Amino acid sequence: MNNVIDFKPHWGLRGANRQTIMGMLLPSRHKPSSPQQHTVMLDDGEQLFLYENGPHDCERPNIVLVHGLGGCYTSGYMQRISAKLSQGGRRVFRVNLRGCDEGMSLARKTAHAGCSQDLANAVTWIQQFTGQHDIAIAGFSLGANILLRMLAQHQQYPDLSIIRAVAFAPPIDLAYGCQQLSIRHRGLYDRYFLKGLRRNLKRRRLMYPECPYSTLNPFPKTLEEFDDRFTAPLNGFAGAVDYYQQSSSKYQLHEIQATTTIIYADDDPIVPSEVFADVELSKSTKMYCTTHGGHLGYLSQRQSSGDRRWMDSTAIDLLTNIP
Repeated sequence: MNNVIDFKPHWGLRGANRQTIMGMLLPSRHKPSSPQQHTVMLDDGEQLFLYENGPHDCERPNIVLVHGLGGCYTSGYMQRISAKLSQGGRRVFRVNLRGCDEGMSLARKTAHAGCSQDLANAVTWIQQFTGQHDIAIAGFSLGANILLRMLAQHQQYPDLSIIRAVAFAPPIDLAYGCQQLSIRHRGLYDRYFLKGLRRNLKRRRLMYPECPYSTLNPFPKTLEEFDDRFTAPLNGFAGAVDYYQQSSSKYQLHEIQATTTIIYADDDPIVPSEVFADVELSKSTKMYCTTHGGHLGYLSQRQSSGDRRWMDSTAIDLLTNIP
C-alpha cells in the first residue's frame, strides 16, 4: 500500500481541474536569472539544449530538472524551482528535451516517453562539464517517466551517479493513460495537448518540409492517434502500441537502484492513479500519494518557499536534503 502525504489544497482550489489549470495559469514572482545555454550532442548526431543557473563554485551535487509533454525549459514549474534552487546557492540545469521549443532547430526527431538515452546523454555531459559526478534529478509528468526508465536501465549507463531522484506524476502506463485521457473530463486534456502539438507541428513543417510525417490531414482527434501517426513512426516505433509498450516505465520500476521518490495525486485528471496500484518497486524506491493536487497543481493552504507551491517545496526538500 502506498504512503499518503497530507497535502491540504487551497480552500478555493479543491477540485482536480482547478488545481491543474490554476497551477499552470497562476503567475509566479520566482524567475531565474538569464541562464547559460549549452548544447549537448546526442547519440544519433542530433542535439538538445541545456540551461544552467546558479553558482559555478557550488561544491554540492548538481541538480537537473526534466519537463513534461508540451513543456520546455520555460515551463512554469521549471522556472520556479530553478529560481528557488539557484537563489539558494545551488547549481541547476534544466533539460530542454529534444526538439522542444528553441531546440526544434537542433533535431528532426522529437522527444518522447522512451527517450531515456537522450536524458542519459544530458546527465553525462553535465558530469563531464562540471567535474561534479553526483547528480540529484527531478522529472515532471512525461519527463518523470523518461527519468524512471533511465534509472531502471542503470546497467546501460554505468558512469551515471544519481544520488537522488524525484518523479512527479509519471505516466507509467502510457496505453491506459492515453485511453483514459480521451474519455475522462470529456476529453478536455486530450484537446489541450493536441492544440499545442498542432501548433508545434506547423512550426516543424516549415523547418523540415521533407519530413513525411509532418502533414497530418485530417489532424488526429486524440493523443493516441497523434502518437500512432506522428510520434511513433518519426522516432522508429511501429505504431502507438509498440511505442507505449517499449516506453512505459511501469514494469521496470523494480530495477531501479538509485534512491528514488515517486509522488502522484489520487485525483490527477491526466495520469490515472489506478496505474500505481499494482506496481512492483525496488527497495530503493518509495511512492507517495496525495488525495488532492491534480496534475502538477499542488496549490496549498499554507505558504512555503515564499508561495503556496507545495510541489516546489517538496521537490526542493528531496533534492537538497541528502545525507
